[in-house]
Amino acid sequence: MADGLVDGIQRATFGAVPTSTVDDWLHRHVRERLGADVEEVVLRSGRVNAVFGLLLAGGERVVVKVQRGQLDEGRTATLAAAVAAQRLLADAGYPCPSPLDGPATTGGLTATVDTWLDDGVPGDAHEPATRRAVARSLAEHVELLRALPAGTREALRHPPAWAVYQRGPWPVPHDPVFDFSTTAPEHAWIDEVAARAAVVLTRPGARDHERVVGHSDWYCGNLRFSPSSGERADDGDVRVASSWDWDSVVVESEPVIAGMAAASFTDSSTSGAQAPTPEEAAAFLAEVDAARDRSSTRDEQRTAAAMVTWTLAYNARCLVDVAAMGFPLPQGSTSEALAEHGDAYLHLRW
Repeated sequence: MADGLVDGIQRATFGAVPTSTVDDWLHRHVRERLGADVEEVVLRSGRVNAVFGLLLAGGERVVVKVQRGQLDEGRTATLAAAVAAQRLLADAGYPCPSPLDGPATTGGLTATVDTWLDDGVPGDAHEPATRRAVARSLAEHVELLRALPAGTREALRHPPAWAVYQRGPWPVPHDPVFDFSTTAPEHAWIDEVAARAAVVLTRPGARDHERVVGHSDWYCGNLRFSPSSGERADDGDVRVASSWDWDSVVVESEPVIAGMAAASFTDSSTSGAQAPTPEEAAAFLAEVDAARDRSSTRDEQRTAAAMVTWTLAYNARCLVDVAAMGFPLPQGSTSEALAEHGDAYLHLRW
C-alpha cells in the first residue's frame, strides 16, 4: 500500500496519519504482546473498530482488532469480559476465533489479538436452511455462555449503542459520523417507531426475564457458512463455520437477544434485501425456539417483537445520515422495510 494518509476506519482510529504510522504501531504491538514480527499486513477492514489481518514472520496468521478511542477502566473490563466469553466458546469447539492476547494497550490504543478464522463462505440468510443455521448457532452460543462466571457477566456493563433502548430514542450512536440529536421532520416517523418499541421494552416486568449472554450483532456479514447456500451436507443442513465480532456480546434477556438478531440476520446476505420481512423475522424467532427446544411465552414474544422493531428503527436512523452523506442505501434497506410494513414487526407472533 502506498504511504498516503489512511482513511475510513483507520483514520477514525489512528487519526490522519500515513499508512506507515499504522503499520509501525501494529509491528510494535505484536512484537510486545506476542514476541513475533509482522511479515505483512494482508487485510485492513472494520466498521466500528479497525481490524487487521497479519502474516507473522513464522508463517502464522492472526487478526488484530484496535478499539477506537481510549478506553476507560469500565470499557476495558467489558472488553476483557467479552474476550473471556469468546475464549469459553472457542475452547468448547464453537466456530469462533481463539483469543491470543488482550485487551492490551500500546500508545494509548487498546487491541485484542485472535487466531485467523475464515472457514466457510458467505451465505444468503433469506434462504431457509441458512436462516435456520443462523438461528441454531445463536441459540447454541447463548446456551454455552451460561457457563460464564458471574463476575465476568457483571463486567459486561457497556453494551453497544444499538442495544441501549432503555431511555428510548436515541442513545449516543455507535459511530460519531451519526448525529441523532435532531431529526428532520420527514424522518420523524422513525423516531416514533423506536419510541413505541421502547415503551414495550421498558414496560413493568419486561426486564424480569432471565438474563443471559449473547452476541448483539448477529447478522450474515459476521458469519460464514459450510457448505455454501444452494448446496447441502449429507444431512441437508447448512452450518455456521466462522463467526466474528465477539466484542459485541451483551447481558440481556433471551427475547431481547433473539429480537436483535431477528431484525438484522439477513444483512449482508449474498442476495436479497438488507432487512428481513416480518414473515422472515417471525420464522427466525420460531427457529430459535426450536433450537433451544422451548416455545417463547406470549410475554417473551412481545418483548422479542419490540426488540426487532427497535433494532430496525436504530439501523434506519443510521441510514438517514448515510443518505445525507451521499452514500447509496442497500437494497431493501431497514428504512424501506419499516416504511412498507409499519407496525407489523411490533406485533410479530410465531
